[in-house]
Amino acid sequence: MKRACIIFFMIITLVFAQVEQDEWLDPSSLKDKPIFTFKTMKASDSTILDYIQKDTSALNLEDSLTVRNGYRVQLISTQDLYQAETIAKRAEAFFNLPVYVVFESPYYKVRVGDFLSDLDALGVERKARQNGYPNAWIVPSEVYIPNPNRLYK
Repeated sequence: MKRACIIFFMIITLVFAQVEQDEWLDPSSLKDKPIFTFKTMKASDSTILDYIQKDTSALNLEDSLTVRNGYRVQLISTQDLYQAETIAKRAEAFFNLPVYVVFESPYYKVRVGDFLSDLDALGVERKARQNGYPNAWIVPSEVYIPNPNRLYK
């Protein structure tokens, strides 16, 4: 009798423990935050001036940058943020060009320059290889360039 009660209890437990779960996931229903994108804006646009809360008399309203497809020279790829920041500081002083630390999981990548063509980046790549970055190479990237419509005073 004791054995029958235990078996009956186990059967009841198993019957009621089986809860149907819908674990199917539709990828199109996922809404990620949009990837950070850049748009070209002139500093004279009211969208920018609305955010400036200080005196704008010294602001050159024709200055702006635009983002285009181009190239950068990648010096290193490391998982150590401190190493990437240290190399970025050294590279900024050495190359006298903009230096970017880009995180692409799980690596921090140190990249130099904003070049529209790979031929423009070739000189910096050679200089990097000759000066302690033997694995430097040219990578396609979105780059910042002065707006061609910029008015110089």
